[in-house]
Amino acid sequence: MNDANGSAWDGTQGTAGGPAFGAALHKLAEAAQLDAAGLAQLTDLSAHQLEAVFAGRERLAVAPLARIVLALRMRPIEFMQKSGLLSLEVYASGLDPLYFLPEGPVRYDARIYMREINPRHPVPEADMSKRNPVLEALAADTVVDRLGKLEVEMTYLLRAASEQTGGTL
Repeated sequence: MNDANGSAWDGTQGTAGGPAFGAALHKLAEAAQLDAAGLAQLTDLSAHQLEAVFAGRERLAVAPLARIVLALRMRPIEFMQKSGLLSLEVYASGLDPLYFLPEGPVRYDARIYMREINPRHPVPEADMSKRNPVLEALAADTVVDRLGKLEVEMTYLLRAASEQTGGTL
Protein backbone atom coordinates (compact mmCIF):
# COMPACT_ATOMS: atom_id res chain seq x y z
CA MET A 1 0.00 0.00 0.00
CA ASN A 2 1.36 3.39 -0.98
CA ASP A 3 0.21 6.97 -0.91
CA ALA A 4 -2.81 7.90 -3.06
CA ASN A 5 -0.66 8.82 -6.07
CA GLY A 6 1.42 5.64 -6.08
CA SER A 7 -1.15 3.20 -4.76
CA ALA A 8 -1.79 0.04 -6.71
CA TRP A 9 -5.55 0.72 -6.47
CA ASP A 10 -6.97 4.17 -5.95
CA GLY A 11 -10.57 3.75 -4.86
CA THR A 12 -11.37 7.42 -5.39
CA GLN A 13 -10.36 7.36 -9.06
CA GLY A 14 -11.19 3.71 -9.59
CA THR A 15 -7.86 3.00 -11.25
CA ALA A 16 -5.00 0.55 -10.87
CA GLY A 17 -1.40 1.40 -11.66
CA GLY A 18 1.94 2.50 -10.37
CA PRO A 19 5.42 1.03 -10.73
CA ALA A 20 4.85 -2.05 -8.54
CA PHE A 21 1.55 -2.89 -10.21
CA GLY A 22 3.04 -2.36 -13.67
CA ALA A 23 6.01 -4.61 -12.94
CA ALA A 24 3.74 -7.33 -11.53
CA LEU A 25 1.41 -7.08 -14.53
CA HIS A 26 4.40 -7.35 -16.86
CA LYS A 27 5.51 -10.54 -15.06
CA LEU A 28 2.01 -12.01 -15.33
CA ALA A 29 1.97 -11.29 -19.06
CA GLU A 30 5.42 -12.86 -19.49
CA ALA A 31 4.31 -15.94 -17.54
CA ALA A 32 1.46 -16.26 -20.05
CA GLN A 33 4.04 -15.85 -22.85
CA LEU A 34 2.61 -12.48 -23.90
CA ASP A 35 4.45 -9.27 -24.65
CA ALA A 36 2.70 -5.88 -24.72
CA ALA A 37 1.60 -6.41 -28.33
CA GLY A 38 0.20 -9.88 -27.64
CA LEU A 39 -1.67 -8.75 -24.53
CA ALA A 40 -2.91 -5.67 -26.39
CA GLN A 41 -4.36 -7.84 -29.14
CA LEU A 42 -6.32 -9.90 -26.57
CA THR A 43 -7.58 -6.89 -24.60
CA ASP A 44 -8.39 -4.20 -27.20
CA LEU A 45 -5.81 -1.94 -25.56
CA SER A 46 -2.85 -0.51 -27.45
CA ALA A 47 0.63 -1.92 -26.99
CA HIS A 48 1.78 1.65 -26.27
CA GLN A 49 -0.80 1.98 -23.48
CA LEU A 50 0.23 -1.37 -21.95
CA GLU A 51 3.92 -0.41 -22.10
CA ALA A 52 3.02 2.76 -20.17
CA VAL A 53 1.12 0.68 -17.59
CA PHE A 54 4.08 -1.72 -17.28
CA ALA A 55 6.33 1.29 -16.66
CA GLY A 56 3.96 2.70 -14.04
CA ARG A 57 3.11 5.83 -16.04
CA GLU A 58 -0.52 5.02 -16.81
CA ARG A 59 -3.42 3.64 -14.79
CA LEU A 60 -6.29 1.38 -15.79
CA ALA A 61 -9.96 1.35 -14.80
CA VAL A 62 -11.91 -1.83 -14.07
CA ALA A 63 -13.11 -2.51 -17.63
CA PRO A 64 -9.58 -2.88 -19.07
CA LEU A 65 -8.50 -4.80 -15.98
CA ALA A 66 -11.34 -7.28 -16.56
CA ARG A 67 -10.19 -7.76 -20.16
CA ILE A 68 -6.67 -8.44 -18.88
CA VAL A 69 -7.98 -10.97 -16.34
CA LEU A 70 -9.88 -12.71 -19.13
CA ALA A 71 -6.82 -12.68 -21.43
CA LEU A 72 -4.59 -14.09 -18.69
CA ARG A 73 -7.21 -16.73 -17.84
CA MET A 74 -7.20 -15.87 -14.17
CA ARG A 75 -9.84 -15.43 -11.51
CA PRO A 76 -10.27 -11.89 -10.16
CA ILE A 77 -8.91 -12.47 -6.65
CA GLU A 78 -5.97 -14.45 -8.00
CA PHE A 79 -5.20 -11.59 -10.40
CA MET A 80 -5.55 -8.99 -7.65
CA GLN A 81 -3.17 -10.90 -5.41
CA LYS A 82 -0.58 -11.64 -8.11
CA SER A 83 -0.68 -8.10 -9.51
CA GLY A 84 -0.17 -6.53 -6.09
CA LEU A 85 -3.63 -4.96 -5.80
CA LEU A 86 -4.10 -7.19 -2.76
CA SER A 87 -0.50 -7.24 -1.58
CA LEU A 88 0.87 -8.63 1.66
CA GLU A 89 1.18 -5.02 2.84
CA VAL A 90 -2.55 -4.52 2.33
CA TYR A 91 -3.31 -7.62 4.37
CA ALA A 92 -0.76 -6.59 7.01
CA SER A 93 -2.43 -3.19 7.31
CA GLY A 94 -5.67 -4.86 8.31
CA LEU A 95 -7.55 -6.21 5.29
CA ASP A 96 -9.12 -9.52 6.24
CA PRO A 97 -8.14 -12.14 3.61
CA LEU A 98 -11.78 -13.25 3.69
CA TYR A 99 -13.18 -9.72 3.28
CA PHE A 100 -15.41 -10.86 0.40
CA LEU A 101 -17.33 -13.35 2.56
CA PRO A 102 -20.34 -12.27 4.59
CA GLU A 103 -20.01 -12.19 8.35
CA GLY A 104 -21.26 -15.35 9.99
CA PRO A 105 -20.85 -19.11 9.66
CA VAL A 106 -19.38 -19.11 6.14
CA ARG A 107 -16.56 -16.75 7.10
CA TYR A 108 -16.05 -18.62 10.36
CA ASP A 109 -15.72 -21.98 8.56
CA ALA A 110 -13.32 -20.50 6.01
CA ARG A 111 -11.18 -19.06 8.78
CA ILE A 112 -11.00 -22.48 10.45
CA TYR A 113 -9.90 -23.96 7.13
CA MET A 114 -7.20 -21.30 6.75
CA ARG A 115 -5.81 -21.50 10.26
CA GLU A 116 -6.29 -25.03 11.47
CA ILE A 117 -7.08 -27.53 8.78
CA ASN A 118 -4.68 -26.58 6.01
CA PRO A 119 -2.70 -23.45 6.85
CA ARG A 120 0.01 -23.97 4.20
CA HIS A 121 -2.39 -23.92 1.26
CA PRO A 122 -4.36 -20.98 -0.07
CA VAL A 123 -8.07 -20.71 0.54
CA PRO A 124 -9.91 -22.31 -2.37
CA GLU A 125 -11.00 -19.03 -3.94
CA ALA A 126 -13.54 -20.51 -6.36
CA ASP A 127 -15.32 -22.31 -3.54
CA MET A 128 -15.14 -19.36 -1.17
CA SER A 129 -16.28 -16.75 -3.68
CA LYS A 130 -19.30 -18.93 -4.54
CA ARG A 131 -20.37 -18.52 -0.93
CA ASN A 132 -20.68 -14.75 -1.26
CA PRO A 133 -24.35 -14.04 -2.06
CA VAL A 134 -23.53 -11.17 -4.44
CA LEU A 135 -20.98 -13.18 -6.40
CA GLU A 136 -23.26 -16.22 -6.37
CA ALA A 137 -26.11 -14.17 -7.88
CA LEU A 138 -23.73 -12.70 -10.44
CA ALA A 139 -22.55 -16.17 -11.50
CA ALA A 140 -26.16 -17.28 -11.94
CA ASP A 141 -27.08 -14.25 -14.06
CA THR A 142 -27.94 -15.11 -17.66
CA VAL A 143 -28.06 -11.57 -19.05
CA VAL A 144 -24.45 -10.39 -18.69
CA ASP A 145 -21.61 -12.07 -20.61
CA ARG A 146 -18.37 -13.39 -19.06
CA LEU A 147 -16.52 -10.09 -19.48
CA GLY A 148 -19.37 -8.13 -17.90
CA LYS A 149 -19.45 -10.53 -14.97
CA LEU A 150 -15.71 -10.06 -14.48
CA GLU A 151 -16.13 -6.27 -14.50
CA VAL A 152 -18.90 -6.41 -11.88
CA GLU A 153 -17.03 -8.95 -9.72
CA MET A 154 -13.82 -6.94 -9.78
CA THR A 155 -15.67 -3.71 -9.03
CA TYR A 156 -17.40 -5.38 -6.09
CA LEU A 157 -14.22 -6.95 -4.70
CA LEU A 158 -12.12 -3.80 -5.10
CA ARG A 159 -14.82 -1.60 -3.57
CA ALA A 160 -15.19 -3.92 -0.58
CA ALA A 161 -11.41 -4.01 -0.06
CA SER A 162 -11.18 -0.22 -0.47
CA GLU A 163 -13.85 0.34 2.16
CA GLN A 164 -11.85 -1.69 4.67
CA THR A 165 -8.56 0.07 3.87
CA GLY A 166 -9.62 3.71 3.59
CA GLY A 167 -9.85 3.90 -0.21
CA THR A 168 -6.45 2.77 -1.46
CA LEU A 169 -4.70 -0.55 -1.74
